[in-house]
Amino acid sequence: MKLMIICFMTAWLITPSELFAQKDSIRLICPFEHGSGKEPKEAYSWYPQDKKIIMISHIDTIIRSSIKGTVSNVDITEDNGYEIVIYYKNFYFWYYGVAKPLVKIGQNVNAGQTIGTYKLGAEMEFRMFKDEDPIDPRNLLECKVPRAND
Repeated sequence: MKLMIICFMTAWLITPSELFAQKDSIRLICPFEHGSGKEPKEAYSWYPQDKKIIMISHIDTIIRSSIKGTVSNVDITEDNGYEIVIYYKNFYFWYYGVAKPLVKIGQNVNAGQTIGTYKLGAEMEFRMFKDEDPIDPRNLLECKVPRAND
């Protein structure tokens, strides 16, 4: 019995942060199957930093949802494109530069599901927010995106 208590106490001392850690770590599917991202030179020189990724593809004609969630916005933009916002828990994923949306507000989408069409070689902005705070999505996306130190 003493050995069991000692083992339990040792495990408790070693892993309390793991036992109670908040699991907000998420992985995001790349919006393009064959695309890549580029870091806009001006984005990280502003204050506050403009945390976004400019995505480009010369092969893909569709934009995929990066995560399972619900479409909260589909709006036309000033340059006659569209923006789509997908909501998941307290995260918002913003796609700007969609040629034609293929989803509607309130629609549930799965990760990897087509959400809109894309004009080859055009720029598509990808942004991520937790509540209203911008988050740098580069470490969460499963696609090639350069880092400031690269």
